[in-house]
Amino acid sequence: MIEETSSAEESPAKEPVVETRPGGTPVEEVKGEHAEGAELPPDHPDHPAHKAHLLTQHFHAQRGPMFTVKNVLWLIFFLALTVATRCANWRNIFVRDQTGQVREIYYEDGDCYSRMTRVREILEGWGVIHYHAWENYPQGTWPHTTAPMDYLIVLIALMLKPFRADYIDMAGAIVSPLLGVLITAFLALWARELNQQYRRLMLLLVSLSPIIAHGTALGRPDHQSLQMLLVAVGVGAELIMARAPCVSWGIVSGAAWGLALWVSLYEPLVLMLTVFLTKLIFYRPKLFVKERVPGLLVLFAVLGLAYWLEGAYLVKSFKIEAADQSLREYFGNWSNTIAEMKGTKELEEAAGVQVGGMGAFSDLLFRWVGLGLLVAPLLMIARLRDTKRSTLLLALMVVTFIFTLMQSRWGYFFGLIYAMSLPWQLSLFKWKWAVWTLFILSLWPMAREWEGVIYPDMNTEFLSEGRLNDQRRLRQAANYIQDHAPGAILAPWWWTPQLVYWSGQPGVAGSSHESLSGIVATARFFSATDGMAAKAITDERCVETVVVGEPGPIDANSQDILGQPPTPNVDTMADVLWERPHSAPRFLHVIFDNNVVKVFQMNHGWIPR
Repeated sequence: MIEETSSAEESPAKEPVVETRPGGTPVEEVKGEHAEGAELPPDHPDHPAHKAHLLTQHFHAQRGPMFTVKNVLWLIFFLALTVATRCANWRNIFVRDQTGQVREIYYEDGDCYSRMTRVREILEGWGVIHYHAWENYPQGTWPHTTAPMDYLIVLIALMLKPFRADYIDMAGAIVSPLLGVLITAFLALWARELNQQYRRLMLLLVSLSPIIAHGTALGRPDHQSLQMLLVAVGVGAELIMARAPCVSWGIVSGAAWGLALWVSLYEPLVLMLTVFLTKLIFYRPKLFVKERVPGLLVLFAVLGLAYWLEGAYLVKSFKIEAADQSLREYFGNWSNTIAEMKGTKELEEAAGVQVGGMGAFSDLLFRWVGLGLLVAPLLMIARLRDTKRSTLLLALMVVTFIFTLMQSRWGYFFGLIYAMSLPWQLSLFKWKWAVWTLFILSLWPMAREWEGVIYPDMNTEFLSEGRLNDQRRLRQAANYIQDHAPGAILAPWWWTPQLVYWSGQPGVAGSSHESLSGIVATARFFSATDGMAAKAITDERCVETVVVGEPGPIDANSQDILGQPPTPNVDTMADVLWERPHSAPRFLHVIFDNNVVKVFQMNHGWIPR
């Protein structure tokens, strides 16, 4: 399946050879010798058999058997490497409780818990989830989140149900690594179909790239992993269609792009438009062919199904956002606190890393895809004279690179497109040993990144242990709320999805921009210096419990969202509740304290003096 053989199509262009007849007469000069209807010799350029031979030689260079022992062993190696890199964080996902008896499953971030709340709702009542009553309480939200990822997790959960009590949590934990394995397997099949040189290097990068691994990591049931698979299939199918249009790959392309657009109308839409605009400009004949018609029908059928199930609700969501004053006023402040919304340079600065690199090529990008990025644009440009498909890959690389510089969430797709372009880049070189050696050496920044993951320094390990401890204590608080104080929860927005998922109670905030009005409300509560102003917020939001932690991060984040300057000498509500819980305003009393999380319950019978 991944045998390394050269392809006539992917070899650099050579000087044209002028065919001659015996005696030295060029073939072009004797084409007219044969009268119309006269029988042509089999080796004549116009003979159908000769044309078929040339077409077959050009598009389908001879290759060995697909399932040889060597090919299967290589595929197993890359699939195993994919699993290993995706599960490198397993100690942070599968955690034993403080008694050491019960293993608990924790996810990477708040968005994952929001996704799993949707999955649990589906398993309890089925149907498509359009409305989130459990976030931005009591208004709720009409989210942009769509059904495909939900039902993929539901399917895995139902398969695990006979074997595990925690089948829902386990399904969420393993869904993205499974999608990562499918990406590697598809690219092996796709590269075999194209008979690409150096496809093993492509599979090596896909297996090892930290950004691709993070997008499909264990404990990260986010829609980006499904998007990555669908984009890989869509782009791969379009590259094959650019070689030789066929119905089967046209259908694959239509289904992949249709599902990708159903999952999200952001990254897949930009990438699909890039693909079709590039084809429209540079090789229009391969775009308008009859073999594409069935694929287009599949594309529109998938989009029609998506609109029938969810379209009206998505339109409603956009209308609500357009009328939401908090979105227009505070969205920029809030998005600046989200890591994936920051550019690569901002991420390095936020991490306290000295920003390096060369121009737009930051050190972070080198750690994601290797030092080969420095010469990749030149190699792709050099390939333009050999195959127009390099134009398509170059366009996708440029688009994803620019977006990644602005928003790091695009790094998943940049890393994927860069890896898929490697066979085109490296086919310029014929000395395989030199290519392999230089490529392995170019992965040195990536090796340092993985060294930090596998062998973290003391500071990183301390922070990781602290985060796990915080999550354990937060889970204790959620269980207490579920048993003793059910009702709406007001908590820091990055804690709210976990508390909602574990306690089964609604939260005022959330982790998505659709919950921004609730996020702003919690920020105003924690930064308030007047008890009555804080009480007005809890009354408006029908709050039953307030959850607070160490006030430093809460105060800083609240002030960032509200656009307020730091107030170091002022006691905010977060300061008072954490440092002097028994001196809290009279409408609150503390009911739970485990040194990391404090829970306060509302005194509904309290009458202000």
